[in-house]
This record gives sequence, C-alpha cells and structure tokens, in this order.
Amino acid sequence: MKKIIENFFYQTLFQIVKIIVPVLTIPIVSRVLGPSGIGLYNYSYSIANYFALAAGLGITIYGNRAVSLSWNRNEDVSKTFWEILTLKTVVSFIIMICYLIFIVLAINVEDRTVYIIQSLIILAVTFDVSWFFMGIENFKKTSIVNTITQLLTFFCILIFINNSHDILKYTFIQSMGLMLSQLFVWIYIKKYIKFIKVTFKDAFSHFKGAVAYFIPQVAVFLYTNLNKTIVGVFLGTTAVGYYTNSLQLNTVLITIITTLDLVLLPHMSSLFARENVKKIIKLMERTIHLQLFFSIAIFFGMLIVYDKLVPWFFGYDFIFINKLIPFFSILIIICPLGLAISRQYLIPIGKVGQFNRSVIIGAGVNIFFNALLLPMLGIYGVVFANILAELFVTGVRTRAFLKETNFNFDFRKIMIYVFAGLCMFIVARLFTKNMDATVSTNIIQILISIPIYFIITTIAKANPVLDYLKKGD
Repeated sequence: MKKIIENFFYQTLFQIVKIIVPVLTIPIVSRVLGPSGIGLYNYSYSIANYFALAAGLGITIYGNRAVSLSWNRNEDVSKTFWEILTLKTVVSFIIMICYLIFIVLAINVEDRTVYIIQSLIILAVTFDVSWFFMGIENFKKTSIVNTITQLLTFFCILIFINNSHDILKYTFIQSMGLMLSQLFVWIYIKKYIKFIKVTFKDAFSHFKGAVAYFIPQVAVFLYTNLNKTIVGVFLGTTAVGYYTNSLQLNTVLITIITTLDLVLLPHMSSLFARENVKKIIKLMERTIHLQLFFSIAIFFGMLIVYDKLVPWFFGYDFIFINKLIPFFSILIIICPLGLAISRQYLIPIGKVGQFNRSVIIGAGVNIFFNALLLPMLGIYGVVFANILAELFVTGVRTRAFLKETNFNFDFRKIMIYVFAGLCMFIVARLFTKNMDATVSTNIIQILISIPIYFIITTIAKANPVLDYLKKGD
C-alpha cells in the first residue's frame, strides 16, 4: 500500500501540473490564436495522432503489462524491454514515412509546415519508454520529467506566443515539449536495463500481443479523435476550436480523477500474477466509490461555474461553447467509471477480448450517430455522438464486470452523492445568479459548493475521504 501511495503522489503531482498548465495557457492561447488558430492546431494534431497511434501499436498498455509480469516473475526484464522497443522502432519508422507521404499528397501547401512539425509527435512515440517504468511501478522518474517539460513548455508559450501568426511556434513548442519529455526519461533507464542484442524474430514475437491492445485503441480513436476530424472536414477548423475547447475543461478534470487508475494498473497486474483476484475486487470496492464521490461532485461543480467561467477564461470569441459544455459535463462521471473498470480489472487480468468489445461497440455507436445526427444538428450532433459512445463503452464494461465478479455498487452512497451535488448546485446557482462572469464569482461558487457537499455526505455517513483518514490508509 505504501508503494501505491508513493506512486499516486508522483503521478498526481504530474497530473496536477498537467491540469494547471492548460488552465493557465488556454486563456492566453485562445485570445492570441483565436478559434481559427486553435482549430488548425487541433485539427492537424488529430491527423498526426492517427499515425502516432499506429506507431505506438498498443505498446503503452501491452509493454506495461509485459514488463510487470516479467518483473514479478523474476524473468529477464532487459530482454523483454529491448524486444518491445525494437518492435516499436521498426513500426514507427514505417509509419513516419507513410505520414510524410500523406502530407505531400493530401495537405494544402499553406498548411503543410504545421503538419510537418506535428511529425515530432510520431518521433516521440519511438522514444517513449514510460511503459517500462509503469511496469516496474516506478512513477517517480516519469512524473518528475513530465512535470519539468510541462513547465518548460508553459514558459516557452508565455515568451514566444504573442499574435495570431505564431501558430507555427505554438505547434513546435507543444510537439517538441512532448519529444523532450520522452528523451529525458532515458537518463534513468540504464539503472534498470542492460543492453541485450535481440533478434527481429524475438522482437516481432510481441507483435500479436501488442496488436491485441492496438485494436481497442483504434476503436477509442474512432469515438474521440475522429470527432475532431469530422468537425474539421464538415464544419471547418473554427468549429474544431469551439469543439476542442468545450471538451478540454472536462478532459482535464477527468484526467485528475483517473490518476489512481494509472497507478493501480501495474499493481493489479502484480496481484493477478500472484493469483490474488479477490484482493483486486476488494480494493476496487474502495477505489470505485472514492472516484464516484469526486466525479459526481465535479460534474455538478462544472454545471455551477461554466457560464461565469467561459467569458473571462476563454474570451468572448469562445462564448458559443457555453452551449456545449453542459452536455459534455456528463462525461466527468461516465468516463472515469469506464476507465477504472478497464485499468483496474480488465487489462490487469488479461480480459483483452472484453476490453476490445467495449471500445469497438463505442466506435460503432459513434460512427452511426455521427452519420445520423451531424446533418441534422451540426456540431451538437457530434457532441451527442461522443456522449452516447462513451455511455455505451462504460455500460458494456460495467455489465461484464458485475457479471463476472461479486462487486456491488453501494447505491445508497451514490444517491447521497447525487443529492449533495444537487443541493450545492441549487444553492450556488441561486446565490450567484446575478453576479458578473469574473474570477471572483467562480471562487465564491466554489467556496459555497465544497462545504455543502462535504457536510451533507458527512452527515449521511457517506464521505469516503473521512473513512480513509480514520482508517489511516
């Protein structure tokens, strides 16, 4: 438990920085680059991400699990590392060539430079060894490096992004920041890994296993990344700017909520390697409800603050996203639950088939509803398609999880969380209804909401935070 807490601390540190940096840079970049600049960056990023996904080949999850199993079984982890890395290097090289050919054939000359800079994302995938440190349950190294590079990226944006013509600089800063975060981690690798020459045959022996995790990642992209592409193709890059910024606030909140899942994935794999599935379920009974405690509160919190937040945070050019954020906010509850089940149970115990099925269904739902709703509702159709896809993914995973285990949701506690959230929503909205859209108004809303939520859940004896503090673990 001590190691989990330590890993959670370092991973949370990075995730907090990962949240704070966008929170600080979004208003700056949104005002400087505007909806069209933000849209061009995010649209080109979405295209490059398809190729980066192919270059990664599902190795982030597969490598994490493979290293964790080798480490706990006292097998030669160096051999496993070099085999997986060799496989990824070969695949990345092929994908990079394909991406450059795509740029020449499919991208307008005036936008080509942005896409070329985005190729650094694919190169970063080649050097990414975070899966190794996750596998040995050492989050300190990667968290520190990622935190430093996030801060460097932030300061570079402050210094060099000054007007709407700085889109190339912004793209380079973001892509190079990602590249450096992968390179710096290599400083620590020699402590754990010795060089071993491996054959291509041994390297490609991991291909089938990696592809098994790659398939669901493709499906995930079809209901996340594809939406940006669809908006860009049919509605233009300015609409991409609205779509991504309305989603980004909820995304950063989901990121911090799901930090615990990333920490627990290798630990759960370790428990499975020792054939201790009962302990996995027992631990999840605590973590799932702790997660719901926060996600439900944050969902209602977003509904409280969003319309007073957008004007001063994004600028009045983005006032349209006030119409989108309330819909996206439900993802704050849906996504963490689905991710928790996959990262804490399905992936660690090797239920790849069920994991794949959930995301393939989600991808199918997303494509179907995009085709159905986009012509009728425009950008709202894409938003609803995204929400429905995530809902189906979480529903499929939850159903399979409950069917196979003796896990039970504590619906009494969950209803208390919802009731407490509704109470703080009603009080905070009524109290601040006629206030201006300023930072101080949002602070007042938060100061009103948090005590209400904690007091109600505490009185109802449904506050897991206090339970953890009392138990001392």
